[in-house]
Amino acid sequence: MAAINLDAALSDETNAALFRAAIASAHSTYDASGIDSARLKANLLNSGLIDNISKNFETYTSIDDSKVTANDIAAANILPPNYPPFNKDKRYLLLNISKGLAFLALSDVAEDPTTSLQIHLHYRESRATSNPVMSAVEPSFNFSHMFELHSRDIQVLLQCSDAIHVVVNRMHHPTGSIELVGTTSIDIRESLCGKPAKKFCEIKESGEDVTLGVLEVSIECIPRDIAGVKNAIVSLEEVSFQLKREQRQFDEINRLFYMHAKQWWNDYLQIRSCHAQRLVKLFTHNERGQKLPVTNFVSPIRSRYIETPHHAARFVSLISLEKSQGIGTSKIEVWANLHTVATLSKAPNSATLATILTSLLLGFNLPAYTALGYLKADDTPAAWVILASTGTGVEMVDPATARRYSTTDAAIPWSSVGCVFNDEGFWANVAVSDTVKGASFDLTDSRYWKALGRDAVLSMKLSQQQSFPIRSFTFPTTPQICLSESTAVTCEIELETVLKNQIAIYRDTRADLLTTWDDELAHLLTQCLCACEMEKIFPAANCGQPSRTSCASNGVKFQEGVRRAIPEGHTFKGFPVHFNTLNPQKIFTAFTQSKTCQSLILTRGDKVRFGVRVKLVGYAEKCVACWVMVAVRYKPYE
Repeated sequence: MAAINLDAALSDETNAALFRAAIASAHSTYDASGIDSARLKANLLNSGLIDNISKNFETYTSIDDSKVTANDIAAANILPPNYPPFNKDKRYLLLNISKGLAFLALSDVAEDPTTSLQIHLHYRESRATSNPVMSAVEPSFNFSHMFELHSRDIQVLLQCSDAIHVVVNRMHHPTGSIELVGTTSIDIRESLCGKPAKKFCEIKESGEDVTLGVLEVSIECIPRDIAGVKNAIVSLEEVSFQLKREQRQFDEINRLFYMHAKQWWNDYLQIRSCHAQRLVKLFTHNERGQKLPVTNFVSPIRSRYIETPHHAARFVSLISLEKSQGIGTSKIEVWANLHTVATLSKAPNSATLATILTSLLLGFNLPAYTALGYLKADDTPAAWVILASTGTGVEMVDPATARRYSTTDAAIPWSSVGCVFNDEGFWANVAVSDTVKGASFDLTDSRYWKALGRDAVLSMKLSQQQSFPIRSFTFPTTPQICLSESTAVTCEIELETVLKNQIAIYRDTRADLLTTWDDELAHLLTQCLCACEMEKIFPAANCGQPSRTSCASNGVKFQEGVRRAIPEGHTFKGFPVHFNTLNPQKIFTAFTQSKTCQSLILTRGDKVRFGVRVKLVGYAEKCVACWVMVAVRYKPYE
């Protein structure tokens, strides 16, 4: 039988009552030493106390007692009952966040039931999310999670600098919008000292040294001792020495790289005086306010939920481009962490989107680079992705739209390019003209590009880059839609129902018009929406011949189906609209703000019939393509 923490078990009132009853019943028989032990044992069994305690710890009864130490059981007693049994050959990290302190920026919404806070964690290949709690100055998170450590060797763990990345978000329930409160990182190595490490972690505004709140955190390495392993714990002095040594190494490497980059920059300016006006950005800020080389923000990402490079571009284009307007207001440009972007489903700038797309394309072993330059429209800084494939020539991808361009395309939205980079190199444009159209992207040609030393770039890469586990897509719920199942079809039907009601109310209140729905017309619209999404993934101007033929074929068949479904003398009107939100109120508001949509919704005529169809395509994380098409057929008045 597995060990049982009797004190914890008797803290339950029911169990305590059963125990007292068993003792009272056994008092009728005494032996020389006190209560009759045989009688007491029988009464305990009959009372059900043993069964109740066993049920509370049934999760751990499968552990082999002969191979489990006392520390394992002690650790098991403090874990939630839904955790699996321990693997005796592995180590785990138990993290507990009890509460938040001094979230003073939330004082205006203290105890506000319409907003909630949520914590997101990322450590190596694992991610976890807490339950939402009401916004307050001192929110009670009461959140625990257990991470599986990648090694049981204490020295390997001591030298691993990977930390737990923490993101705190706030959700506004009436609208479903999410804003970033702040981020922080938790170094796990204090937990290797054989006892729980308690610390207060400051939640910082993105890119600024401004504390927006404090988390009360406890971390513990489980099990503390492993049978057959010597020196299973380290001292706090060893941990402190390791952290200081890493900081000294980083400072020295940073100093050498800065000196090399400064000399390289001076050489670059001496080539032509106009180079000072080109967008050549060697350093930028991360969320912690550290100034790092831009090459550190690119690293190959591989995910089974991103199937092709085209799907990677479509996935990134569904991430909203929105500068954070949350609790704080960062005054510097920050290139966000992918974990932060995934939790918010939005990025603060095009550079963040470009580095994410470059990382995903590098995961497919493609020659991808992030490019920095200026837009044609307003001469503002911009970032995009370059695919310098030798087989098909150079291709440029806009990460915000997934649209592809060639170097001779007249519709290129960028006027100039200053530099390109990826995880292994950095190149500045030294051509006479820095215009994008017609530029040469042969990075090995020193007439057009000046390379920063590859060894210098690689020296600044973090010693152990954290890979990011991209999750599969799950359809979220919104305040207006409560899904019984997380399926695309269910969500589509719910959205269509809400939009139908809103359209009917709008026609009735604005023009006193009745609304009649035509299911056959609505069914025809699905084909059009599928073709629209296919065109987004495989653009007709750039994709292969099979996809282009498929898109055209769908369009022709859709038109033929509409012609056959519309009675003679009737008119058909309809058009698809794309959204990256599932909020029906936002979708309908967008319709009513368009004069074309208003005209369609308020159509007058004889035998007016409406059709609404919603098509949802989920990619990964929270990124969903939402296509909505409203159509009408009617016989115009003469």
